[in-house]
Amino acid sequence: MSERPSSDLPACRVDVTPEQLEREADRAVLYGACLLVVRPETRIKSHLERAVHELVPAVKAYYSGYDPGLAAQALRYAEQCGARTFLDQKAALYRQRQSELPTDLDDD
Repeated sequence: MSERPSSDLPACRVDVTPEQLEREADRAVLYGACLLVVRPETRIKSHLERAVHELVPAVKAYYSGYDPGLAAQALRYAEQCGARTFLDQKAALYRQRQSELPTDLDDD
């Protein structure tokens, strides 16, 4: 039985550049913000919590199509971390679900 070399890094992190790790962390923030928009009760890991909460308003604006300046922040963030397609897919799903909600619950 051969022993694994001792390392502080898990196997999935070996040969990963600092830039790749930063992009991955940025994507985790975006994923968390996207999740909080649809599930506000979701718990976010403490080391991501501040950044996620700061991005939530921009993601909400992007999903809802209001405040183009704020929505553009979410779009730029997603593009910078290579997750534009992810953001677009989540926004499309959000919009579809919103369109399926009853518009007037008081009609009898």
